Amino acid sequence: MGWLEDEVGDLSGIVGSATLRQRGGRWCAVVRVRTTGDNGPAWIQRTRDTQIPCGDVGDEAYDEAMARCLRWRDEVLVSEVLARAQGACDRRVASMRGTDGATPWLSAEFDEYATHYLDVLRSTAAVSPETLRGYMGEARRMIAPRMPAKPISAITTEDVESVMAALLDAGYSTSTVKKCMNLLGAIFKRAVMVDGLVRSPCEGVRPPAPDPPRQNALSGSGWSSLLETLAAMRQTPVVCAARLALLLGLTREEVCALTWRDWDLAEETGMLRITSAVARAESGYERRKPKTNARIRTIPITRAAREAGAARRAEAEAEFAAAGEAGPEGDDYMIGHPDGTWFSPGALTHGWSTLCKANGWVGERGLPLTFHDLRHSFATRLVATGADVKSASRIMGHSTPSTTLRVYASEDATAKQRAMDGLEGALDGGGQAGDGERIVGMLARAIRSAMGS
Repeated sequence: MGWLEDEVGDLSGIVGSATLRQRGGRWCAVVRVRTTGDNGPAWIQRTRDTQIPCGDVGDEAYDEAMARCLRWRDEVLVSEVLARAQGACDRRVASMRGTDGATPWLSAEFDEYATHYLDVLRSTAAVSPETLRGYMGEARRMIAPRMPAKPISAITTEDVESVMAALLDAGYSTSTVKKCMNLLGAIFKRAVMVDGLVRSPCEGVRPPAPDPPRQNALSGSGWSSLLETLAAMRQTPVVCAARLALLLGLTREEVCALTWRDWDLAEETGMLRITSAVARAESGYERRKPKTNARIRTIPITRAAREAGAARRAEAEAEFAAAGEAGPEGDDYMIGHPDGTWFSPGALTHGWSTLCKANGWVGERGLPLTFHDLRHSFATRLVATGADVKSASRIMGHSTPSTTLRVYASEDATAKQRAMDGLEGALDGGGQAGDGERIVGMLARAIRSAMGS
């Protein structure tokens, strides 16, 4: 930053000493600030009322007034230094711009400019390391290879649309392509606002319409059957994690962050409190707060969940004993290793995928069950068994109930049948029905019969 020191110049003595004067019966703080005008350096005087009545010099009121005066002088000094530094930076940027106000960055190709943008995000900590890692993958592996080799200033709307079309042709989902378009929009927005690009080529580009949410949840019988199968297996970290996802709706990041202290408290209170998750960091993983405040929640634990915890504890004790370790202790991870480390979400996904393929477990769509499908199945069972949507949303950790219904709760034919049975029961259970009620009852039975066939 040597250029900044050269531009700003000597900062010593830009603010003089602070003094007090009497004005209107109160002490007034006075500070002198050095400025540079057309005729050379000059001093201006700034004043501020301390709101303290005048008294004798050296008394308690005077000392308080002087303390306020000195604090204000420090504020003035910081303000002046920042103003001079900002002015130097503005002049530096202006000197880099061409006659049209553009910086040299507009001559860079997309790959170079995107790297510059990501470096800015990293240095300013504007996004989390996990989000930054995702941006890097989208920019370097997905967007850059499909972007024409031309300067940022020469990229057109047609170029952006061709990138979107190429991503869709390559088989990427519409949600993934939309993420890439959002990143492209942010990159070119910076080019406009900071580097003088006249217009963003992303203006007017509409992202692809979203695909229907992927629904591969288990049916009611499939959910119960898989729970029975898992309960009969050795309670390894992967098996227990799957049971907790099916019984409590936990994500892989949340289940990896559970400690035995968390579980002991849940067994004592009947409520499992979710306050942390294992998430990807700059290098490896770290344990931190969930990504949204809604994910910090309490979940009532059921008898089946208690049984899963007890079975895992017995297996963990055997694992610790085999490793020559005492435990598990409260700080050890429920889904973890005897050396005190957790299962990473990536390792959990890989372990579940291997187990699922070996046993041929599939969801209602006939697709292999992902670990997240277990959470889908829990949400579907929760809604199908009569839970109100607001409660289900809070248990799942969703910001809005609509997310629970739109993304996680699959259709359940049995639940629809029960709903129609309930409607007919309400119509037929009120004693002697009139003509209108009989017609409605017949309509309900016709709809139920059609659904059954």
